[in-house]
Amino acid sequence: MENLENYEELKGTAKTVLQMATSDKVHYALFLLVIMIIAVKAVDLIFLPFDRKKRHSLQFGFLKGCIKAFIVVTLAIRIVTLSETVAGIASQILMSSSLLVVVLGFVFQEGLSNIVHGLILSMFNPFQIGDRIHTVIDGERITGYVKSIDLRSTVIQNVMNSSHIIVPNTKMDLCVIDNNYFDASAASSSFLDLSVTYESDLGKAIRIVEQTILDHPLVKKAREEKQITDPVTVMVRDLGENGIALRAAVMTLTVEENFSACSDIRRDIVMRFSLEEDVEFAYPHMQVVK
Repeated sequence: MENLENYEELKGTAKTVLQMATSDKVHYALFLLVIMIIAVKAVDLIFLPFDRKKRHSLQFGFLKGCIKAFIVVTLAIRIVTLSETVAGIASQILMSSSLLVVVLGFVFQEGLSNIVHGLILSMFNPFQIGDRIHTVIDGERITGYVKSIDLRSTVIQNVMNSSHIIVPNTKMDLCVIDNNYFDASAASSSFLDLSVTYESDLGKAIRIVEQTILDHPLVKKAREEKQITDPVTVMVRDLGENGIALRAAVMTLTVEENFSACSDIRRDIVMRFSLEEDVEFAYPHMQVVK
């Protein structure tokens, strides 16, 4: 019984506060503004678990932007139309639908185009949030990670200096995108090139390179996950003026791991070659005979 009385009292207090907030236009406008802020924050909290998941994060990010834009535009229009003067002008404009379409089409042409292309990007998924992509926009090469997408633009974090590049969705949709993570089942592979002298033991050099690549933990992890049992192959790429050019493929699960693995493998090869008397790196040099 006491709980019921407390509930009725709380309900009456809330009703009184609501009546006070809506009785005056200024108070009502402030009330709607507070509701707008709370609603936008609530949308962010609702979509927070989805933002942490890579799968479908692009679609959820764009949907979140649409919902927030709808809330802001709807409540902003309601606040503005509380003024009788603005409401009268708006009603006159609405009576001329053709004029309204022309004006809105001219003013929001670029914005609507970005929204449409953002919707296309979220539907066809050329990339997901967190993917590493490479593209050329307005003649500028961009390589980085997709951080977010909203109604207007796509944000890419540059791998060179960690700066954030904001690209309009229209340009993002029309450009050619090289996505390193498009196929989740694919591995990242790059070539490792080096040269040894003609006086070196070629067979030993090849065996050292092969074993060094196989010994790296990131290469081992990728080969185990992809169930690859074929040996690493070191090919003779070229017979140059200064030495024999060798090439081998280094495979890892991601591009970032590949950079790290290749760096470690090069360092280990230098150390292992230094322990061998009959294996030497080739380099441009001149021999003077007296």
